[in-house]
Amino acid sequence: MYKFVLWGYGQRGKRFLELCPNEHIVAIIDQNYEELKVSQEDIPVISYEVYKQEYMQYDILITPLESYDIEETLGNDDIYTFHLLRDCPPELLGFYGPKWLKDLPVKIDDKQQYVIYGLNIYALLLRDYLCRTYGLEKLEIVSDISDERKNAKFRKKYKFIRENRYFTLKEEILNASGRGDNSVFGRTKIQEVFDFFGKIPEYNAPQLIKYKNKYAGERCFIIASGPSLQVADLEILHKNNCKCIAVNKIYLLFQNTEWRPDIFVACDPKMVQSSLEEIKKCDVKDKFMSDVYEGFKNGDVDGINKYHCHRINCKNRKPKFSDDITKGTYAEGSVIYDCIQIAVYMGFKTLYILGADHNYTSNQSDSSNHFHKDYYKGIQNPNKYIKEDVECAFQAARQYAEAHGIKIYNATRGGKLEVFERVDFDLLFPLT
Repeated sequence: MYKFVLWGYGQRGKRFLELCPNEHIVAIIDQNYEELKVSQEDIPVISYEVYKQEYMQYDILITPLESYDIEETLGNDDIYTFHLLRDCPPELLGFYGPKWLKDLPVKIDDKQQYVIYGLNIYALLLRDYLCRTYGLEKLEIVSDISDERKNAKFRKKYKFIRENRYFTLKEEILNASGRGDNSVFGRTKIQEVFDFFGKIPEYNAPQLIKYKNKYAGERCFIIASGPSLQVADLEILHKNNCKCIAVNKIYLLFQNTEWRPDIFVACDPKMVQSSLEEIKKCDVKDKFMSDVYEGFKNGDVDGINKYHCHRINCKNRKPKFSDDITKGTYAEGSVIYDCIQIAVYMGFKTLYILGADHNYTSNQSDSSNHFHKDYYKGIQNPNKYIKEDVECAFQAARQYAEAHGIKIYNATRGGKLEVFERVDFDLLFPLT
């Protein structure tokens, strides 16, 4: 059985520990090891020094999202057989209720030979599961890691790990899998065993079919939450009866304007948790909230459309784009990416983005990052805004739009978002 050491017993570590069978985890490294009590009391909590003395034969799974300092520490000690939890499928991160390998739709044909492409903790756990469940003892893993030091360490430690001799074009494999192709590179068949979007019935929201092409051919404004957002601009939208999609804590401006969005979207669980009651009270006709909100485990929320928000770490690679929200959206970097996918499904043909400054300060909780000083009220450790990820997502949106006759413009006053063609907001309403 594959066993490893977990680094970090914070929120992400606890969530993973609830899913992962205890027999895989031999110890937990945590800086508070002397006072920490783990729900599974048979798993020891140790210091990093103890790991180096007694547990070096085991890989490390790093659970914190911000892992650079840990990776640097390990590298300084010539330890490279470690993995990042963020590289797992979202199902193994605990976003969507209890899921483990046995619950995932991986299909095995005993007449086929298999190779797992991609090396991370999920690949090793999947191999272990397939070997024990289907007897695939000769199953190999083809590494996709570019760091040769890590590759060398893993290949020396595990004889079933091969260097990348079969597939040299990772993007081609991923694209083929995304299209559902049966073959690529001759007779090599591809089965997607990482991205389960559209393959797990609980994700589907068939009731959202009523929104398909509801606004076919119309234009809409997607209202972001940057500091450049002005109430006067919202008043102009209201006066011109413009269809609008707004996000997160937009309700903080409602007392200053008669404008209301037609559609509201929230996908950040921390944002939802801090604002749920206010969101329920909002005078907005159609509200959408992603299923990462843990409260949905207890049932639906009155007046809220639940949709599946698929979170996959894309590693500075363009995420996929969904044009069918009954199956869900792909999440990457910003709720605005969700809004674009929802708008496309609703049939809008021209999208204007307003208030997307794309210019955050280094302090994520800095109120100057948003249109209101209370934007972060009630939120501890807000999720980091990673510009590179947001730009990759917007590039994916632009690529989809260009291929499907959809126009996306940036009508933000100032800011640093240059992915979409800019338009002057004032020129859109010359007679106002």
